[in-house]
Amino acid sequence: MNIASLRPRRALLPALLCACVVWLAGCARTQPAQYYLLSSPAGPATAAPASARRIGLGPVRLPEYLDRPQIVSWASPTRLHLSNAHRWAEPLGKSFARTLLADLAHALPDAQFVAWPWRAPQQPALQITVDVQRFERAADGVLLLEARWAVQRGPADPAPALRTTSLRVPVTGAADDYDALVTAASTAVLDLARDIAARLPPE
Repeated sequence: MNIASLRPRRALLPALLCACVVWLAGCARTQPAQYYLLSSPAGPATAAPASARRIGLGPVRLPEYLDRPQIVSWASPTRLHLSNAHRWAEPLGKSFARTLLADLAHALPDAQFVAWPWRAPQQPALQITVDVQRFERAADGVLLLEARWAVQRGPADPAPALRTTSLRVPVTGAADDYDALVTAASTAVLDLARDIAARLPPE
């Protein structure tokens, strides 16, 4: 074997070793992802009596750009930031619907709330459908929640009542404080529930 031909290869070994060390150091510094859930700030609701008016919630829809594992924020008026290090522990649409249902039950303790889908024999007296337009931190640091929702008396209701709710909830934390962000998001869902409860038609 030609000894001279081995020298360039040997010269590469220190560079390769340095590259491996740098790569391993970078991996060691990578922090594991943090996972979050929406929660009801109002706490658990009391059980409604069996004879209470049944109100159904759903479907609840979110835009596709929000219903993803990463927590979404606006970095600028035209640019989104998706955080791989801070994620939802379950699909955001599912978490949003469950939290809103719990908050509605707390806001209207004399009503019995059921989640969509329900079976035909259990058709509720009222059905609330929610179409979320925005649900993220804006570039100015405020949590935005905009939702269009409708209330109909059964599936054959020809003219469901259409409503809109727009909320701005301050995020009391730094831009990288995702605990504060999720707390503000949970508060916004609670405020939406209270607005819906206040504007529901009487029995």
